[in-house]
Amino acid sequence: MNRPVWEHLDPLAFNDGVFYVPAAVELQPRLTLWGHPDQPDLRERLANDRPHGIGGKKLLCLLCMRYQSQRGLPRTPVWLTFVEGRHGPVFRHEDGRSPHPEHQPETDTHKALKERKARTWESAGGTVEVEVWRPRARRRPDVLAIGPVLTVAGEIQHSKETPRTIRARQRALRRAGDRVVWTTDRGADDIAFLHPVPHLSVPALDDHRMYLSETRLEVGAGAIPFQPHGGGGAHRGPAPPGGPSTRKTMPCGRLHLYPTLNPYSYSRQKAATTAIFPCGPRLHLDHLLEGILHGAWLPYRHRDRVSWIPADAHSTVAGERGGTVELAETASDPRRDETARRACERRYGPDATQAETSEARTLPFCCGNKPPGRAGQPLVLACQLCSNSPTYWRREELDGTQSSAHQ
Repeated sequence: MNRPVWEHLDPLAFNDGVFYVPAAVELQPRLTLWGHPDQPDLRERLANDRPHGIGGKKLLCLLCMRYQSQRGLPRTPVWLTFVEGRHGPVFRHEDGRSPHPEHQPETDTHKALKERKARTWESAGGTVEVEVWRPRARRRPDVLAIGPVLTVAGEIQHSKETPRTIRARQRALRRAGDRVVWTTDRGADDIAFLHPVPHLSVPALDDHRMYLSETRLEVGAGAIPFQPHGGGGAHRGPAPPGGPSTRKTMPCGRLHLYPTLNPYSYSRQKAATTAIFPCGPRLHLDHLLEGILHGAWLPYRHRDRVSWIPADAHSTVAGERGGTVELAETASDPRRDETARRACERRYGPDATQAETSEARTLPFCCGNKPPGRAGQPLVLACQLCSNSPTYWRREELDGTQSSAHQ
């Protein structure tokens, strides 16, 4: 008796596509004519070759069977059925699981943005591969670029997706050691599902061919250039020693970074003259992709949103607000993160020097978290950043031994 095809099929010898049993060929939905240009009638033949699924036993999911083999599980068949979806043909799992991205067709816009990203990184000196398997991630990023200091995975997201799916794909590619940059043609008001990951948004164009022909694709969301601003702005300052609280805004005397519409203001690397894709009047996709590949732009997360910021500004922003590159790339729940503080707020906190605290006569404790005082100890004015009325602390608390609740 002949053994079933799936029993002697080695999924590691294929490209994670769909195995069409009657024709004994692997179908790759993301390739032209499914990877078989010599068989232009293959799609019509498959559509008419019913039934599929468990009843027909004609379409095997090679990607699921690869997972089984890598995990040391017994080899079992995973059957697919072929359906015509809204955007084209889809190979769906018979057991109801969502189809793999590798088994869904790519739109013309998706293909154009993928080609633009690959072409840009190749021109910028990267070694580029498309749809290459990443074993540690167990995924195939749309584009993979190996630069002089970084390996960057590029993902294109033309259709809307759930944040959970985006987070899972981000974490998987991060496990492979890749820095990931997502690109979408959705508007800035329609990409909330991409906020937890490093992303870039370009305008939606009527013709997908314009994504390849346009000289510059302006970035509408996902990147922030900065310029320094002295004086620290209007922060509510403490009362003078021995005086009442004036509740007036006072400069903290520190430098802060503020977003700017002038991209040249941050260009310490002289990107306008040395970059292959120099910055223009507004930030554009090619310039940012080149900078990301060479480490000139880094991801930074503030609260629930990740943005690309210049590398030379990253240390200052992290010093004022906290946060790391790793935090921006983990796609974790922002509610678990510790709220960041500005440098001017940290100046008078528990990590400040004795001279600074003595001069300030204040600590940024919240009124609801004040430490217990002792009888007979002198009182000093507490933080006015969060209190609506003058509040006093014991002098003994000025040594900074208590933890701060004010952020």
